[in-house]
Amino acid sequence: MNALLLAVTLAAASPSPVAKANFDRGEKALESQQYDVAIAAYQEALKATPGWAPALNGMGSALFKQGKRDEAIAQFKAATEADPTFKLAWFNMGYSSRKTSDFKTAAAAYEQYTKLDANDPDGFYGLGESYRQLGDSAKAIAAYEEYLKKEKRPTEQKWVDKAKEFITTLRAATQNQPVAAKQPDPAPAAKQADPQPATNTAQPAGQPIPAAAARRTADGDKFMSEKKYREASFAYADAVHADPSNVEARFKLGNTYAVLGYYAQAIDQWNAVAQLTQDPSVKKSAQDNIARAQTKMASAGGSPQAAGKPPGTGPVADSTRTQARGYYEQGVKQIAGRDYGNALSSLSAALQLEPALTVGYVARGSALIGLRRFQEAAVDYQYALKLDPNMASPLYGLAEAYTGMNRPTDAKQYYEKYVASTANDVRPELQSDARAKLDRLR
Repeated sequence: MNALLLAVTLAAASPSPVAKANFDRGEKALESQQYDVAIAAYQEALKATPGWAPALNGMGSALFKQGKRDEAIAQFKAATEADPTFKLAWFNMGYSSRKTSDFKTAAAAYEQYTKLDANDPDGFYGLGESYRQLGDSAKAIAAYEEYLKKEKRPTEQKWVDKAKEFITTLRAATQNQPVAAKQPDPAPAAKQADPQPATNTAQPAGQPIPAAAARRTADGDKFMSEKKYREASFAYADAVHADPSNVEARFKLGNTYAVLGYYAQAIDQWNAVAQLTQDPSVKKSAQDNIARAQTKMASAGGSPQAAGKPPGTGPVADSTRTQARGYYEQGVKQIAGRDYGNALSSLSAALQLEPALTVGYVARGSALIGLRRFQEAAVDYQYALKLDPNMASPLYGLAEAYTGMNRPTDAKQYYEKYVASTANDVRPELQSDARAKLDRLR
């Protein structure tokens, strides 16, 4: 399920004897984890028969094993171009693209693979994962259902259970989407059929951002698999901030809160799930969890968690706070140097350590603006305002984010609020800038 497929058959083009011998040598070296030897052998094979798809695919597999994922994907892509019928390269391109969070490429590759091999359940599972993380619930459900029809291996029960869980939560979330869909869309022409989240898709202020929620839910799943429960709770909370009606994110956020001992907060999330979902099995699971959490609370006594203190907002150890502020300051410097990618990593690390660090959300919003991920930036600025409604910086940030999303009416609203603000963090030069931008919007 979670491994690259290795070439075991030859493509239609006939390799030279020298190419075949080197290819076989590369396969043996790959199997014995001698990746440098394998790469050298595949290179020799390609010298003898340029553009031979199995050798390109083998090279990609060896590079991927070395952690050189971008180079590996380039080799898998070259293999699919050299022989569009070579299904293993399509699978490997889907898998490796999914592991680098390029879910659009992954979905396209898995689509092609499942056409070439409609009997392999792994292709449909990967397709479901890709569409789920793109936020396309309908296609994800269809792919997972196809996987369940085809999966007959007793060893794969773990993945069968996961597919069933995803179908249940995605259906529950889908059933709640029409309520939001009834809200007026100020720019219908901006809608796109492409399932990839587009940064310029118009959405009314405060409306959910499902694509951002899907990405952070996937991050939470990764942290949970690594038993990093605090980081997982932070990721799921981000997902809920992005889309409060996301049943899957709320259910999982409740799970992480319970693991961390914050039973009151877990109950809040599961109560929300029970109200949002129309799926009886999801509602029952939430209610069962609530009952168990209430029992745990009764035995927890006077713990901070039982007292209902928000996760991450209670006493933070001085050493943890110092570390968080260090990451924050590093992120701010990286933004000043236009190193937005590393700034995003630094600021996320700061917020994982100190989840109530309001200025961290403002700074991370700036990093996301620099990366042109305007919708995600808006989520951070909105949450910063929720933590501290008296701050001015998130107002300017929201104006910039909505400008990037081509939403001038919303941008104008927040520029006006920033110009009128008397908060301590207002900067006169930014107020002048906001006035100038307002003049252009009028």
